[in-house]
Amino acid sequence: MHAKTAKRDALIIGVLMNLSFEFFPPKDLDFLRVAECFNDLSVLDPKFISITYGALGNSEEKSLGLIKEIKNLSSIEIAAHLTLVNKSKDQINNIASQLKDAGINQIVAIRGDSPDGNFKHHPEGFRATSEFVSYLKNLGFEVIVSAYPEPHPMSKGFEVDLQILKDKVDAGATKAITQFCFDDSRFEFLRNEVSRENIGIELIAGIMPIYNIENLCNMAVRCGAKIPQEIIKKFENKSPDDEEMAIEIISSQIRSLRSFGYESFHVYTLNKSNLVKKIIDSIQEKL
Repeated sequence: MHAKTAKRDALIIGVLMNLSFEFFPPKDLDFLRVAECFNDLSVLDPKFISITYGALGNSEEKSLGLIKEIKNLSSIEIAAHLTLVNKSKDQINNIASQLKDAGINQIVAIRGDSPDGNFKHHPEGFRATSEFVSYLKNLGFEVIVSAYPEPHPMSKGFEVDLQILKDKVDAGATKAITQFCFDDSRFEFLRNEVSRENIGIELIAGIMPIYNIENLCNMAVRCGAKIPQEIIKKFENKSPDDEEMAIEIISSQIRSLRSFGYESFHVYTLNKSNLVKKIIDSIQEKL
């Protein structure tokens, strides 16, 4: 893309909405490939990117490797994911120190799950994410947390999730990235409830492009998200038009969420850039 065109498009996007992107450290440790994906999307002027962290505590080195690779390319703010599950406070403090040394000032603080799918706190760790948030805040990090338009799969209900979000905000969280969701009414409901309860946090809508419907459905089961049958049916025949449908579904969702008052969108890239750029192009064309 020509430099002037890229700058113009970035300005358009900056007026349109606040974008951020999620990447993950690849199993093959090809950090350069992911960095190239980031480079492709950097023309969209993201406010920050997040880099995921292994929930079972086995990929901190991979995360740090990817952070350093992207730091070599750009000065963009990076938010590193960090989970509390199966970690003592000393272990968390050690990882946090490494992140600080790598120039990280933001952490996406997540509880995480144990290998059997259930949460068990470390005897010398944190029992609740709100305690974790407070600890990281006191270490000098800006803390981003999760929010759920649909109930968390292990939750007793939306009201419980909302109280947990409030506790995390009271502990010092400043932003919350939502789980992906394809029911726009749930996004609207979450925003309205956050406002009604005077929970002072920036809500960032988590957006999942549809790369492969089977993979998405499997992911949704693990995350507790529901994929509407009308969306699943659109991709049943594996048509050459699948990409166009995916672009329309997600660009339409972003336009809908903007009408509800969402201004910030965090795209789960799955380390791919082409479809994301086409979605944003589609939104620009319909301004």
